[in-house]
Amino acid sequence: MLFNLRPPNNPVDLDLELTMESGQPPHFLWDHACGRHTRIINGEKAEIWMEKGRLRFTEGFGDYARELLRLDDDLDAICSKISTDRTMECAVESCAGLRITKNDPWETLVCFVCSINNNIPRIRKMVRSLMVDGEVMPPEDMAAKDLSGLKLGYRDKFLKGCAEKVIGYEFEKIGLMDYGEAWKELQTFPGVGPKVADCVLLFGFGFLEAFPVDVWVLKSMKRLYGAKNERDARGKAALMWGEYAGYAQQYLFQSERSGCLIPKG
Repeated sequence: MLFNLRPPNNPVDLDLELTMESGQPPHFLWDHACGRHTRIINGEKAEIWMEKGRLRFTEGFGDYARELLRLDDDLDAICSKISTDRTMECAVESCAGLRITKNDPWETLVCFVCSINNNIPRIRKMVRSLMVDGEVMPPEDMAAKDLSGLKLGYRDKFLKGCAEKVIGYEFEKIGLMDYGEAWKELQTFPGVGPKVADCVLLFGFGFLEAFPVDVWVLKSMKRLYGAKNERDARGKAALMWGEYAGYAQQYLFQSERSGCLIPKG
């Protein structure tokens, strides 16, 4: 099945590899080989790949791919709005086709609890250890399982605590809250601080105003925009990029990691 991602006047809508390998949940949950991204969804094997400039996917997973890759986002318009200075213009240019992904909220929470004081290869290894038959084990199974042998460090207690809290909790209701309320609510979960809360809101619940501040983004915000700390970085992002701060964050994050950002000038 084909989905045309190149409407007129919009030459670059999706860089699939960049999107799937940019520290978002697919980086930890999907396998990538021979140009194809693969994982198990509801017990079935799903593949997503690019062919001759078009997105292709396993038949029956068109709606899933559309939601995962946020294909209804007008990427050109969003990039125009966040290109508020030459630095962001360069970040957008260097990461053309990078999209925010929309993932299962529970899997997203697991991914970013694993991300606490961690790096991408180790996060992926930890997340994979929590997957059964290609999917992250559900909260009920995680709460009952002994995680001590999985080399998760102190994160195993956070994960079990989150699993226990999600059981009997209407987790999806967080997506119905306003951003500020949802951000505070997530921080009542074990181990979840401001950064993890923003990651879950951005990549799991689709709050595009969320601005996760990790070490890479904080480095950028301090150097380029004079942010004093994590809180100041979030405040400046809200003022500069507003409803699309999450997209600005992802472009800053990827550009800083790849060394593509130039000093503000």
